[in-house]
Amino acid sequence: MVVGADGPAFASVSGEATLQSLVTINDLLARTPADSRDLVAKAYEVAERLHTGQVRRSGEPYINHPLMVAYYLADLNMDGPSIAAGLLHDVLEDTGMTREELAEHFPEPVPSIVQGVTKISRISFQTNRDAQVENLRLMILAMAQDIRVVIVKLCDRLHNMKTLKSMPPEKQIKISEETMDIYAPLANRLGMSRIKSELEDLAMRWILPDDYRRLRELVSTRRAEREAIVEESISFLRNYLGKFFPNLQITGRPKHFYSIFKKMKEQGLSFDQIHDLNALRVICEEENQCYAIMGMIHSVWHPIPGRIKDYIGMPKKNMYQSIHTTVIGYKGVRTEVQIRTRSMHSVAEFGIAAHWKYKEANTELKMDERLAWLRQLTEWITDLNEPSGLLDALKKDVFADRVMCFTPKGDVIELPAHATPIDFAYAIHTRVGDKCIGARINDRMVNLRHRLENGDVVDIITSTMGHPSRDWLDHVVTGRAKQKIKHWLKERNTGEWIESGRRAVVNLLKERNIAVQQGELDAALASILSVYKLQTVNDLLMEIGFGSISAVATVARMNPEWAKPAKRRGARKPGTGEPKKKPASEGSGGIIVDGLDGVPIRLPACCSPIPGDPIMGYVTRGRGVTVHQLSCRTVQRALKDEEEAPRLHAAHWAVGEGRVHPVSLRIVSEDRTGLLNDVSSILSKHNIFIDGCKTKSDHRRGIATLIFDVNVRDVSEVDTVLKAIQQREGTISADRRRRGDSRLS
Repeated sequence: MVVGADGPAFASVSGEATLQSLVTINDLLARTPADSRDLVAKAYEVAERLHTGQVRRSGEPYINHPLMVAYYLADLNMDGPSIAAGLLHDVLEDTGMTREELAEHFPEPVPSIVQGVTKISRISFQTNRDAQVENLRLMILAMAQDIRVVIVKLCDRLHNMKTLKSMPPEKQIKISEETMDIYAPLANRLGMSRIKSELEDLAMRWILPDDYRRLRELVSTRRAEREAIVEESISFLRNYLGKFFPNLQITGRPKHFYSIFKKMKEQGLSFDQIHDLNALRVICEEENQCYAIMGMIHSVWHPIPGRIKDYIGMPKKNMYQSIHTTVIGYKGVRTEVQIRTRSMHSVAEFGIAAHWKYKEANTELKMDERLAWLRQLTEWITDLNEPSGLLDALKKDVFADRVMCFTPKGDVIELPAHATPIDFAYAIHTRVGDKCIGARINDRMVNLRHRLENGDVVDIITSTMGHPSRDWLDHVVTGRAKQKIKHWLKERNTGEWIESGRRAVVNLLKERNIAVQQGELDAALASILSVYKLQTVNDLLMEIGFGSISAVATVARMNPEWAKPAKRRGARKPGTGEPKKKPASEGSGGIIVDGLDGVPIRLPACCSPIPGDPIMGYVTRGRGVTVHQLSCRTVQRALKDEEEAPRLHAAHWAVGEGRVHPVSLRIVSEDRTGLLNDVSSILSKHNIFIDGCKTKSDHRRGIATLIFDVNVRDVSEVDTVLKAIQQREGTISADRRRRGDSRLS
C-alpha cells in the first residue's frame, strides 16, 4: 500500500496530499525507533484490514490518511506507541473495533491514546457556549492524561487540512475556522511552531481566500530577488563565521503567509512596508556560541535598536529558546536573524514533541516543568456553574498570547495577554492575591487594573486588611484569579448572595405579573438543579445572586411561559434584580470607596491624586474619607500601624469621570534661549491647559528648572506629555510634582 505525501512531512501550504508523491509503510518504518518497528508494523496491518473498502471523500483509500498521520508523528521523532496510535486513531470511530478488542491486541498506552483522540475527534467547537465549555473541558482533560493524545490529534488535523479541497465549501470554512481558533493556538501553546504555522496558512486559504491569493501573488513577485539576497547573505555568513564555527548550519527562514498578513493588519502596514521578509537562521553547537555569533554579526551588519530579543536568557513558557536580532544586512536590506543551538532548534520546531527525541536523565522532570500550566488548568475546570466565564477563561489561559513578568526576586510568572497585577498576585499564591492592595511595576506605583507587559518587574503590595473586591472580577483575565476571588466572596457572604438571588428571581416574576408561592418556586428551582450540576436550591440561588447564573435564563428553564419579556423599568444590576448604583457624584470627585456609600470624599494636597493613580480611602475623624495615592506617606504609615490600618478602604476611580484635575510638572533642562517656548509648545500640542509657570536658571551649571501648573483629565495624559518632554533634546529630567509644591530646587 502507498500513500500520498507532501515530500517532507511539513511541506509548504501548496503541497496538498496527492497520489503522485508516494510514501509506503517501509518509509514509515525507516523513521520509527528500532525497538518499536514490530509494534508499528502490527498497527499498520490491523488498520489496513479494518479500513479495507473505506475511501475518503477524495476517492483515495482511507488507509492513506492514518498512514500520513503516523508519518507526521515519526517526523516529529515521536515514540513507537504514538506512531502506532496514529495508524489506529480512527478505528474506534470508523470501524467495528471496540476499546476492549484494541486492548487485547496492543499494550498500553496505545489503546488509551487512541481512545483519547477518538473523544477529541467527536468534539465540535461550533456549538452553543455551554456545549463549547464541555468540549474544551474534554480536550484539556485528555491533554492532562497523556499529552500524546493532542499531538496525534494535531497531526490528524494537519493532514485533514492538507486534503480539505475535496470537502464542500461550508465544511472547508467551518473546519478552517475551528483550526484557526483552537488547533493552531494549541500547537503554539505546546511550542510546535512548524505545525502551528502550517495550520494557520492552510486555514487562511479557505477563510480569507482573496487575501490569501493576493498575498501569495505579492510574495511570488519578489521571490527571485529575495531568494538571491538570502543566498548571498548565507554565503557571506558562512565565509565570515565558518572560520570560527566550522559546524554551523545557516539557512533561509521562510515567512508564512498568515504571519505576514497578521503583521500587516495589526500594524496597518502595506506589503511594501514589511521589511523583515528576508530572514536567516543560524544553528550552532553550544549556547555560549549563540552570543558570540550575535556579536560578530553586529560587528558587520548594523543592529536595529529595540529589535534584539534574548529568548535564551528568558525562554518562553512553551520552551522556545533563541536569539532574535534584526540588522541592516547584505546590500543594506533589513534582515531578521535567529541564532540557536541544535537542541533549541528541535524544541522550537517540535515543541513538546522534542521530549521524545532527547532522552536526558532528568527528562521526566523537564516534562513536568513544561506542562505545569496544564496541571494548574485542570485544578479548576471541574466548576460547571459558570459556563460563559469558564469558556472565556479556558480560551485565554490556553490559547491567548502570553506575557512574561518577573517577581522582585527574578522568578518568571507567565500570564495571558492583558493580565493585571491581580492575576499576577494569584499566580504567586492565593494568600498573596487575597491580601493584595496595590502593585509597583518597574518601581512605579500602578493601579490594580494596569495591564502587564513583557519584562515587567511586579512587586505586589499586601496588607492584613486587604481582601478581594467584587469589581476585581471585571479586571482579571485568568481563570485561577476569577475562581479564587469568587470563592472568597461566596465564603463570606453566602446568606447575602442567597437572598439576593431569591430577590432577583421573585422580582423578575413580579415584572411578568406572575404570582408564585415560595414552596412552588423552590420546587421549580429544584427541578432544574441537574442542569447546572448543583446540589441544593440555596446553591442555585447563591449563583444567581452572585451573577454566575442568569436569573432570566433560570426563570426560562423553570417554565418557558415565564420567559416572556417584561416591560423595561430601568437598568438593573445583573443577577440581583436591584437597580444599578449611580456613578460617583461630582462631589465625590468621581471616586468610589468600597463599603462606604454617601460619605463625603475629598482629595488632599499632600499627594494630589488624579484619575489613573492607584488610590486608597482613609477614614478621617469627622471629615468623611480622604483619598490618597497608594504611594502617599499617609497610606504607607497606616499600612504598618495595626490601629490605623482598619481605617483604610480600597478605592477606585469611576469610569468616564471626565473632569480636569490640577497637576504640577517639573522639568530640568539644559538652559538656552527659547527653552520656555519649546516646553510650552509641547504642552499645547498635547492640549494641556497651562495655569501657571515658574522658572529658575543656574547659570554656573548651565541648567534651568521649570515648574508648570497644568490641568489634565487623567494620569495617562501626564505620562504622555512627560514622555514627549523627556524625548526633547536637552531635557535632563521631567516628572510630576505634588500640586502646590512650587519649589524650584
